[in-house]
Amino acid sequence: MKNTKMIMNREELNEVLYNNPVELETLVNTEYAIGGELLDEAKNNRNFIEYFFPYGDEGEFIEVDDDGYVINDGIYR
Repeated sequence: MKNTKMIMNREELNEVLYNNPVELETLVNTEYAIGGELLDEAKNNRNFIEYFFPYGDEGEFIEVDDDGYVINDGIYR
């Protein structure tokens, strides 16, 4: 798996998911990986990123491995 774009914080995550002209149904097996403060947050939460939908909690989640590759997610569109 070769990822070329890193999502480093929640602002970048919202940009990729909700302000991107290409709608992504998932981040699994895409060119995106998680890094920086967002990866630190995931590692402190069982490798999960949660509560990122801009309008409240819709039950979304992103699960990453220790290197920041997305291995599972549930993204509300």
